[in-house]
Amino acid sequence: MEEMMKEKEGVWEEIVKENQLQKTSLQVVGNWWFTDAKLSAPLQVPLLSMNKSKEHGFLGFRNSRNSFVTWIDKMKAYKIVP
Repeated sequence: MEEMMKEKEGVWEEIVKENQLQKTSLQVVGNWWFTDAKLSAPLQVPLLSMNKSKEHGFLGFRNSRNSFVTWIDKMKAYKIVP
């Protein structure tokens, strides 16, 4: 993603203008190196269970999908993304 998005700042500026969004840098909207790191990392078995974190006192949880949708909705409300 980082390599693919490297030259897309101009495209993002057009999207911002067309949708009357807040002026933001494409680098602020997406953390591309982090996306690359997460998507290219092998799935590790401990991530499949919450047991270890519960054993250490982390009893709360968030549904990942709902959390993602909530943040996208917030970014839409603040006119950061269309």
